[in-house]
Amino acid sequence: MWQISKEGRIDQIVVYAHLAHGPVPMGLLSFEGSRKTRQSRFRYAKSWLGRKDKFAIDPVNLTLKTGSFNGLPYEVPLPFYDSAPDGWGKSIMQAAFPSQPFGMGEFLAAGGEERTGELSFGPTPDSGPQRWLPDERPLLALPSEQDTLQELFRAAEAVEAGQANTHHLQRLFRNSADQGGGRPKANLVHDGLLHMVKFPAAGDRFDDPKVEATCLSLAEAAGIETPVHFTQQVGNRTVLLVRRFDRRGNGMRLGYTSAGTLLAADPTQFYAAFTYMDLARRAQLSGIQPCGHALFRRMLFNCFIHNTDDHLRNHGFIRDDGKWRLSPIFDLSVHQPNRLVLAPAKGISPEANPAIAFQAHPHFGISRDEAKHIYEEIVIGVGKLPKLLDQYDVTERDRETLAKLWVYALNPPALSRNADI
Repeated sequence: MWQISKEGRIDQIVVYAHLAHGPVPMGLLSFEGSRKTRQSRFRYAKSWLGRKDKFAIDPVNLTLKTGSFNGLPYEVPLPFYDSAPDGWGKSIMQAAFPSQPFGMGEFLAAGGEERTGELSFGPTPDSGPQRWLPDERPLLALPSEQDTLQELFRAAEAVEAGQANTHHLQRLFRNSADQGGGRPKANLVHDGLLHMVKFPAAGDRFDDPKVEATCLSLAEAAGIETPVHFTQQVGNRTVLLVRRFDRRGNGMRLGYTSAGTLLAADPTQFYAAFTYMDLARRAQLSGIQPCGHALFRRMLFNCFIHNTDDHLRNHGFIRDDGKWRLSPIFDLSVHQPNRLVLAPAKGISPEANPAIAFQAHPHFGISRDEAKHIYEEIVIGVGKLPKLLDQYDVTERDRETLAKLWVYALNPPALSRNADI
């Protein structure tokens, strides 16, 4: 059973890792105090540290060692924020259980088994991973083929409109409560593989699922690793399905850490005092497979498509076959601000202009000729934009709206001969 305080708060959580033969307890996350935001400590289990197949939860913040890790200045050590819901998922939990006080302990314990990454949580070392329900309702089912897109979409619309009933909340609780980000989304098993389903939201300036699908396909054309994705119609609306890249085809989970966690950035803030170069350098120092060239390419691409929501939670790394590497690109869309959240490098303007961002290439250890080759490959890739707009049936009205922001994608700027700094 879960260890619950008299205030109804989770006092401790056993952290599980998923190995080839099943989940194994790897440590204990404990909480102290009665305030809404409590202090926490994590300690690896001696049994985990004694295993030959042990690994660290992340390459920087929770390295393998005896002794405890303090969560300060945050509620839990940073890597656990990557396993917790954010935005949309938290809103579903709080709507489903309005009388329950929620902190990170409760969000982690109540999150589903389809959370990002390879970690799971349970009440004891012998219990195995379990989902905690505040009002002790029977455990709700995980995503299945029986949860249709139509049902999930109707539930998401009801929540956004403030008209959700118990049926809507239960459906989204089992499919959405482990999801991060602010837009409505859910997990769904499609053709035997786990996918994230992304719905349109109230107030969208254009058909966001169609536009994100277009951006993902453009990224693929520009030489960027991209998850499998496609759109489907639900009535007269479009939803986007993206295959989860933190799961293998056999369901095996892959470790995940966000760029924010890697750089020890405040998980509650989306501003950034960091640059793409900071991220590339920290990844290299942390033993992650070199990704400077890939990040340089993604930075240029974000400028071309005006994806200025490139904050640290929208970049990540996965642990695959025991090694950390840059994850496929994700959460791509077109945004109004004309500044990247992450500047290219120190001294380089964050203006979302690919010709300006190009000037950062020496900081990445990339020669001008090599950088120019990357730039030209992206130009060829974004040249497929008109074809992809047709492929995803983007309306003329949306194309007119987007054309004002897609200036560089539709008319790539030429590089100056003196583009070096």
